[in-house]
Amino acid sequence: MSKGLSSLEQQVQKVFKHTRAGSYATRDKYKGAAMRAANWISQEFKLQNLKNLQDKHVAAYAKYLQAQDLKPKTIKDSLSAIRYMHDNAPETKHTISDNKTLQQEYKFTIPKVQTIKGDRSWTKEEYSKMMNVTRQVASSKSDSQDARSARDYRDVSVMAKTMGMRVAEATLSSRYQAEEALRTGTYNIGSEAKNGRPRSVPLSPEVRQVLEERIKDTPRGGKLFVQRNEKSHHAIDRIEQFNKNHREKAETLSGRSQRTWTDRHQEKAYTNNLTVHGLRYNYIQERVQQEIDKGFTREQAAQIVTKEVGHNRADVIYIYLGGKM
Repeated sequence: MSKGLSSLEQQVQKVFKHTRAGSYATRDKYKGAAMRAANWISQEFKLQNLKNLQDKHVAAYAKYLQAQDLKPKTIKDSLSAIRYMHDNAPETKHTISDNKTLQQEYKFTIPKVQTIKGDRSWTKEEYSKMMNVTRQVASSKSDSQDARSARDYRDVSVMAKTMGMRVAEATLSSRYQAEEALRTGTYNIGSEAKNGRPRSVPLSPEVRQVLEERIKDTPRGGKLFVQRNEKSHHAIDRIEQFNKNHREKAETLSGRSQRTWTDRHQEKAYTNNLTVHGLRYNYIQERVQQEIDKGFTREQAAQIVTKEVGHNRADVIYIYLGGKM
């Protein structure tokens, strides 16, 4: 047992020790928030067993956070952490309701979060320039760690742009997943998906080529982009760091203009940086447009695409549209 922790906190700690749902970054982010919630709930309600956690406990904690003048996003992130923890805990007796139901039943309101913070997509020129950068680094330092990171970054970017995969989802690709995808034409994303929500994605021609090359150098049981003795989250960090180190070489004035947005509350302009996640924006924008071209409305298109990219709500897709369409 961990000294100084309540019984509830110890149980939460155990959940995070054993669960592998979602990425390392997701688990790391949620653990702290879930532990803080467990600490408060155990003191306020004397709750000793995690399986007895109910809506009334979660709603009371949300009201407590509001009383601390925390930002709506912080409160919602904390509630997400509680649900993640509860979903991965064994033998729970109750279902934790969504935010809307909690607010209705327990008479409180979490203000709407301004979630659309401009566009994050790349221009075609920027993507082309960054691919040229990866080729240059890979060829000039062919045996170095920089060269390996350049090649990994290139292929992960292709997976993000042509299949809408998140950085962690692409980076943690296994040889088994690659072989299955090449055989079936469908790539199955498992526990590495955000919040542990699995999904299947049609294999793009570009990613087929990536997988065919990658499995040649990946041992059975191995991952395509995680080196031997390398931690998975270190591989993700390495790929994202390559982007940070080189993105200025690819950035264009038109791209910066496209990613500039104004916070209407602060009356201040911000410019989103080029990120690998921004290529997921490209994919989603292209997919929504494809569905609109088929005759669907913007709302219908968003409803179709949201399930393809691992979300269950169409309004999330509007974030990726970044004010477009």
